Amino acid sequence: MKVEFTIDEVLAMANSVLDGLSEEQFSRGDVAAIRRWRNEHLTARSDEMARLTEKVNEEVQRTHDHSMKSGIQKPDWV
Repeated sequence: MKVEFTIDEVLAMANSVLDGLSEEQFSRGDVAAIRRWRNEHLTARSDEMARLTEKVNEEVQRTHDHSMKSGIQKPDWV
């Protein structure tokens, strides 16, 4: 089984995480830096998003492959 996220899906995940951060936890400078980074680099056409999408897909595949091997080696009743 292969699961592969698109850039738009990974972008939605990243935005969801960033939206969940409370601005009260950070200084005004940190909030401004995050906002700047988000506007400049967290776009669907950026190279950074392409790399992030690739890394997310690799990690999901690695985790899935490991869980499949682990399930074969270890019965669920143990």
